[in-house]
Amino acid sequence: MRACQHCGTDNDDTRIFCGNCGVRLPEAGASAPASPAATAGKQAAGTGAGLAAPPLPGVPYKRPNRRSRQSSRPVPAERGVTGFLVSSLFWLAVISATLACVIQMVREPDNIPEVVGVDTSAAHETFSTLKELGESPKPISWTVNSKAINQFLESTVEMKPAAAGVSDLSARFQRAFVKLSKGNFALCIDQKFVGAHLYFVLALEPESTGSGLRVRTVGGSIGRMPVHPALMPAFLRLFEPTIAGLFQPLELLKKAKSVAITPDTATFQWPGTGKNP
Repeated sequence: MRACQHCGTDNDDTRIFCGNCGVRLPEAGASAPASPAATAGKQAAGTGAGLAAPPLPGVPYKRPNRRSRQSSRPVPAERGVTGFLVSSLFWLAVISATLACVIQMVREPDNIPEVVGVDTSAAHETFSTLKELGESPKPISWTVNSKAINQFLESTVEMKPAAAGVSDLSARFQRAFVKLSKGNFALCIDQKFVGAHLYFVLALEPESTGSGLRVRTVGGSIGRMPVHPALMPAFLRLFEPTIAGLFQPLELLKKAKSVAITPDTATFQWPGTGKNP
């Protein structure tokens, strides 16, 4: 007997076409393909649950964007080495510049005057002379050298001893002094920090006005390192205690109508009060 591949009807071996549906029967001895029902039965038997296992869901294809494709590409070795060298050179330049600034800050400026020493009586005499000149009824002038000015500053601006337990990392005031030059001068503060002297220099230029003298700031430096103009407001605060301690002599000097400054001396001229003593 031969089963029809189309409808499954058994036909005699002598028939060529199916007696039920008319479909040509397979040749004798050829293995007939399994019917759909038989195939479903085998799948059910394979699952062990009597039902055909559903097909696994396919993973949807997602086209990678251009950025992700670029990031997934391996970085060429030459590009990585070049980036490393550029970064190393940049940080080396930053460290070198910082070190150069620190070296310039701890270097002693040129023409630092020697310590004169405290002399209270000489400082008192200088102030008395300055007071008489400022209150003179007649025009008068006064020439004072840099040594006398610095002796007055060292005797007037007292050096406070370090308190007990103060670390060496704290800056300690040493002295205040001036450096005279042609037409201007610099007010300097010497502070000791970790055994080294740091010099804070405020460059000043006197100007004559109708009411007397005034000074204007023309620059500043720490050691030999110039202070940027944007940092000058904070830098000036370092000098406020020293200037406040010299309030009285500065008020007398402001009454002078002019001053001529050389690297060694300063000559002040007062117009006179016009009042009889």
